[in-house]
Amino acid sequence: MVKNILLIVIAIIPVTFLLKIAFEKDKIEKEPFLLLFRLFTSGIISAVIVLSISKALKMIINTNNIVYSSFIEVAFVEEVCKWICIYIITWKNKEFNYKFDAVVYSIFVSLGFALVENIGYAFTYGLTTSLLRAIVSVPCHTFFAIYMGYYLGIAKMCYTKNNNKEGSIYTIYSLLVPTALHGIYDYCLMGGNDGFYILFIGFIITLYIFAIKTLNTSSSMDMALEQK
Repeated sequence: MVKNILLIVIAIIPVTFLLKIAFEKDKIEKEPFLLLFRLFTSGIISAVIVLSISKALKMIINTNNIVYSSFIEVAFVEEVCKWICIYIITWKNKEFNYKFDAVVYSIFVSLGFALVENIGYAFTYGLTTSLLRAIVSVPCHTFFAIYMGYYLGIAKMCYTKNNNKEGSIYTIYSLLVPTALHGIYDYCLMGGNDGFYILFIGFIITLYIFAIKTLNTSSSMDMALEQK
């Protein structure tokens, strides 16, 4: 019983910590609690949907190709489901009025997803896996979300200004960039040898640096525009 509680706590702590950071980075106008709750809950639901889709794909396309498994079966399916949640809930919402709003929305959906995934892995693989995921996997879900939100926020502002061509391009980026990053992450893990693990470590360090920089830049861009 104590071990199970510990596993749940370890699964929840990094999610809570990163949600707090995302909320605090939204400097101009905090998003309504109910909206954020809906986004987080939709992320939880999307994890269940992704599991069903992945099982169906495994039955339909039975392959051990790691490129397909990492980029399509895992990364693309997960990021599409998250993206759809964000779009349905926020795209026409009057609260979506700054670029950084999309970053916050994306993080809340992704961390809802990550929570379910975390708890599942915790009870399947135990304490060591839970600790590793707290340091690596949960932040990476957040980093993929930062890029999704960054480009989706730009797309929203382009459409607001009737710049539909650029809006379409950034909308595509909002899905393709996090999918590519997520795919590389899974590809390195699925490679199964020392070379892939070295590549994985380098990728994680680079992702940490650039994603945090993008988060700070995206937050400050709205602040700079507001002060003009």
